[in-house]
Amino acid sequence: MTARIQGAVGKLVPKNQATETMSRIRRAVWLVLAMLGLSLLLVVLGVYTTTRTKSLDVTGYTSGVILTLGSFLGLLGLCLKENCKQLLTAAILFLSLGIVASFLCVMIDGVCVALNMDVRPLRAERCQHYSSGSSYIYENLYTSVSCWSLTESCNITVRSGTCYCCDLYDCANGDYLSNYYEFVGVRSCGDVFTLYVLIWVLTGLNLAAFFAGILTTAVLGSMKDLRDSSPATEPSYSTLPSPTAPLLMDANTHNTVHHLHPVSVQTTQT
Repeated sequence: MTARIQGAVGKLVPKNQATETMSRIRRAVWLVLAMLGLSLLLVVLGVYTTTRTKSLDVTGYTSGVILTLGSFLGLLGLCLKENCKQLLTAAILFLSLGIVASFLCVMIDGVCVALNMDVRPLRAERCQHYSSGSSYIYENLYTSVSCWSLTESCNITVRSGTCYCCDLYDCANGDYLSNYYEFVGVRSCGDVFTLYVLIWVLTGLNLAAFFAGILTTAVLGSMKDLRDSSPATEPSYSTLPSPTAPLLMDANTHNTVHHLHPVSVQTTQT
């Protein structure tokens, strides 16, 4: 009876361990899928924001490309049994690079670009948009326009399809006052305000990708260690020899042998 209970317990423990392992793998897959979706959103939004104007260098899509590759490799490593260790190791490497790139994109887009965009003249409608009169916004037509302030005025050269703000231009030094004063390749000055909002959204997504990448890297690292230790710690129970319990003799068998022994002795004496 004791041997049967031990055998039943031995069969239940591996099943519980396998169930827990599959549950952890499913949670890791969902986390990697969420990371992949966030990375693709970074790529799409970053490319769209970059093409809105030629005056700003937005780098938010760079981290998205690296994180997309790392998430895809992690998904393959979780779903495939062959070369899973190598795939997870490569995924952790690319995700680590993506985490660093996300931090740099937050600093570049959020601090160096967005904070240097003064949208107060845009909100006050004090900016002008120069168009050559045709529907082409990328044509190379230039004109000289007058900018003025309370104390001085000057002329600047702007390209067609440009929104420029004279309030942000320093006529005395012929340069801008630590802010962007013109945005080339826009259809109107309203597009510049939309661009400003998109840059802050892209910065927030990169910040979210920074923390999500750290979490995903930690989970994939634990899954890689689990895959490495599973062959050694979870042997196949089908190949192990089944334990055999020793034969037990009950009281009836012992009495039978005890009675048969004197009979055999008496027969010998006769």
